[in-house]
Amino acid sequence: MSYDLGKLLIKNKQFAKALYFFKTILNDKPNDLRANFHIGKIYYELNDLNKSILFFKKCNQIQPNTPNVLFNLALSLQAVGKIKDAERLYLDLISLNSKDIKSYYGLFSLNINNITPKVYKNLKSLKNEGKISLFDNSLINFIFSKIEKKNKNIKNEINYLSLSHNQCYKANLVFNNQSNFYYKNIISNFYNKTKFSDNFKSINKFNDSKHIFIVGLPRSGSTLVETIITHNAENITSVGEFHAINTSILNQIGNKIYSKNFDNKNYQLEINRKIFQENLNEKYNNFENNIFLDKSLENFFNIEIILEFFPNSKFVHTYRNFKDAVIAIYQTMLPELSWSHKIEDIIYYIRLYKKTMNYFKKKYPNRIIDVDLNKLTNQKEIETKKILKFCEINSKKDLLDFNNNNKLFNKTNSFLQVRSAIKRYDEKKYQSYYYLLK
Repeated sequence: MSYDLGKLLIKNKQFAKALYFFKTILNDKPNDLRANFHIGKIYYELNDLNKSILFFKKCNQIQPNTPNVLFNLALSLQAVGKIKDAERLYLDLISLNSKDIKSYYGLFSLNINNITPKVYKNLKSLKNEGKISLFDNSLINFIFSKIEKKNKNIKNEINYLSLSHNQCYKANLVFNNQSNFYYKNIISNFYNKTKFSDNFKSINKFNDSKHIFIVGLPRSGSTLVETIITHNAENITSVGEFHAINTSILNQIGNKIYSKNFDNKNYQLEINRKIFQENLNEKYNNFENNIFLDKSLENFFNIEIILEFFPNSKFVHTYRNFKDAVIAIYQTMLPELSWSHKIEDIIYYIRLYKKTMNYFKKKYPNRIIDVDLNKLTNQKEIETKKILKFCEINSKKDLLDFNNNNKLFNKTNSFLQVRSAIKRYDEKKYQSYYYLLK
């Protein structure tokens, strides 16, 4: 049986089929390392982190100290808040391979103080050797930018940050160029002009459910809102940053818009309802509950399309001060977001976002709630109750007590915030960097 088929199913987010595929292999060979590893990856994607950890630990028993196994186990552990366990694994990985940059970055992401003078010196040597990949270089420069920030040396911080972003973009140049083209020339022009072909209309319990989509910009409180909702509503499954809508759109139009003969002037974005619904079923039906929470922030572009297939959906729009949003995004490592690597691109994207959100807020005022990060952090209980009321969720007595909720997880840069107390919005935090916006 070819493992490539199972890997392809995972790539296409057909997790239920992929799970069946690899479990079939385990029926005959229960200690098959690759099958156990891929099942661990599938459960990670399905946000069933405890099962993911279980399968990665089994892999480590089958073949101890396999770097890829240990690294994925560390990611799963940090996502559920087991920081010390993840830290030990990253240190083990570095002891196995002193040039494992992604493990240095994992160690740094847990706590900047993990980058001791000795670790810093090792990273400096690896960088100067010039034998590491462009992306690994970008990770090192990003770490160095944070060291300079900690030392309050803004000029050096920005120099390292600029270098890191430039290398990160070039490391995945084709994808980033295509992604930028999609945002600047396709979805930003057709978010309110999408046509639907095929009269197929699937109305069932899954489509009719009041699904929740958190939309907006990174670093604007989306993780906090996700935590609030999932902590108070046990019947809602968070699928995290699943990107099911965007990938389903690109499955239909990708070959057209990225072809050499693409005619941008005469293009019309058209979605085949039947194919699109089938794609959504394959992706979202991987999860158990009938109601899901999707935190794919770019879905503000897709509100019209989402309502076509999930007519009762609600949208929670998180936002913050414009200047702070630009700087916060620039100071974050977001390799999958093509527009996040230059100040000019971030500003351009935010303008598209504001224009799009203003349009949909006027068209669907009862479907969208605005959540100001400043207000949410300064008036925690009042704003939290507003969000829960809008989402038709009954609040718990401990509506803001996340510390004791072992079911919470986070796989983004904000994983450390999930079990932390809500901090007040610091209006002066980014003022020293406003000069960059000129």
